[in-house]
Amino acid sequence: MALALPEGPRGRALALAMTAIALALVWLGVAQPVLDSYAESADELERRTALAQRMSDLAASLPELQRAAQSQTTEAAPAAATLEGTSDAVAAASLQGLLEGMANSVSAHITSAEALPAEQVGAYRRISLRLTVGATWPVLIRMLQLVDRATPRMFIDELQIHAQPAAEKLREPPLDISLVVLSFRSAAADPKGTGPGPLSGGAAQ
Repeated sequence: MALALPEGPRGRALALAMTAIALALVWLGVAQPVLDSYAESADELERRTALAQRMSDLAASLPELQRAAQSQTTEAAPAAATLEGTSDAVAAASLQGLLEGMANSVSAHITSAEALPAEQVGAYRRISLRLTVGATWPVLIRMLQLVDRATPRMFIDELQIHAQPAAEKLREPPLDISLVVLSFRSAAADPKGTGPGPLSGGAAQ
């Protein structure tokens, strides 16, 4: 059965509507996907361009970063970070003086101090002192805190603590303490690597 289409103005309006629908279908089916793909490609190109620019900036800054890193590795440590002295013996004496000052400030008593052989560690000389200290527990804690916060930096090793048998019943019995204190000095001022000498003076009282 044939479908009678309207004629006249109604027919033209219907034809225009059908044409518009056909164009919309073409747009949705063909043109829109093409445009979306183009937009995604443009975004991807923009991202890649930005990444390339960042990589270029990083490459341009690399020589400056390398120079900064090299200067940091070649610069000597700050003077306050190392012991003073142009030889191991002088540095060991300086370390002993610092430790005696700390001990006196908290009422501890260094009964003996022995300089151990110095060792080369990179561009530095490791200076070590073996100490015997008499102190109560609270005094020992205060002294260890001073050593931990000291300038130049100091490190504690081989800490041994023994209570005196005759004073065990006291509220704060005196302790016999043995420890090694380590610090460093720069070897730049002593290219021949002078070995340790005897410490001046005896036990601190």
